[in-house]
Amino acid sequence: MSAAANKIVRGPRGPVAYERWGDGAPLLLIAGLGSRARLWGELPRLLSDRFTVLAPDNRGVGGSREGAPFTLEGAADDAALVLADSGFGAASVVGVSMGGLIACETAARHPEAVERLVAASCAARLTPSHRRVMRFFEIAFTRLEPAEAADAFMAFAFGSAFADKFPGFVDQAAKLWAMDPEDRPGALAQIEHLKGGWDLRPRLGAIGCPALVLAGELDPIVPAAATRELAAAIPGARYREVPGAAHSVLAEGGSALLNEVIEFLST
Repeated sequence: MSAAANKIVRGPRGPVAYERWGDGAPLLLIAGLGSRARLWGELPRLLSDRFTVLAPDNRGVGGSREGAPFTLEGAADDAALVLADSGFGAASVVGVSMGGLIACETAARHPEAVERLVAASCAARLTPSHRRVMRFFEIAFTRLEPAEAADAFMAFAFGSAFADKFPGFVDQAAKLWAMDPEDRPGALAQIEHLKGGWDLRPRLGAIGCPALVLAGELDPIVPAAATRELAAAIPGARYREVPGAAHSVLAEGGSALLNEVIEFLST
């Protein structure tokens, strides 16, 4: 297993920092709200035996803190920029939560750049309930210290059965998700953009690559019904709902789900 190489590519929207792991077929990992590449923990290292893993910091945080304000369309352009900088014309793309929105936007906006798509725990549009979720994060990021906000989020990130069985894993996830204080303005800017509303449904029908959409049965952040709606709008998409899982469906699905995702990406 190789160590990560830290990269920065400078484009028209500003710098995009990303980590590069391994050698093999290219795989772009796009994390969620307020997240740097470090959110993925050990996953890039685990996948680097099979793939060249590219994991960017989202616009507004980490090494991508400067530049144009965050938008989903701009984030898709950032993703395409990372692929081009890495020497790949196309890659498989895995996105979770807000990263799933970016992954779908990338597949619609840059269809030549996305060979296979995995979108987890994300919704095709902003609904009234999701607007309240955005307000929760806004309050947490504004009024709590980063570690406190991360601990609060863990109550929604994992289902109770998983959290009770693997408390150490949840504690580590909280540490990975806790943002640096200087990333707070960028995270709040991401929230402000999302609060303005999005509706990917008119563009999802144009996605032509194979797609796998994942949801947690008990996800309180993005209800499974909302993710199911997104899957239904992508032609031929495969939908997989993980029983008992909450928002962190890739982790909660365990090795069985990870192997299923790897098989999908490798087909």
